[in-house]
Amino acid sequence: MINLKSAEKDGLIIISISGEFYIENIQKVENEWNEQVMKSPKTIAINCADLLYIDSSAIGTLVKFLNSAMNRNIALVFFDLNPSIQQIFKTARLNNFFSITSKEDFERDYLGR
Repeated sequence: MINLKSAEKDGLIIISISGEFYIENIQKVENEWNEQVMKSPKTIAINCADLLYIDSSAIGTLVKFLNSAMNRNIALVFFDLNPSIQQIFKTARLNNFFSITSKEDFERDYLGR
């Protein structure tokens, strides 16, 4: 099961993903992504605080999102990854491609908190 919630503020869209992100729910996440991209934000941030699991198909979808964002000059940032998701990102070397930050750094850099 996966739950998505989006919030928008001053050219920044935050998509919060909670639950398990795997092949069976990729379409739901892609639909949300496409809806948010159509708003032409400066930045899309993906809050991973409550993301419990991600499979290889979902990782491929995130790479697709990165390409989509780059083609539209939208910054893509992932933040607040729990240790197990952080390890998956490191193992897949996604940290070499994705902008990944802590919750505190995200709030300071993007929300001015």
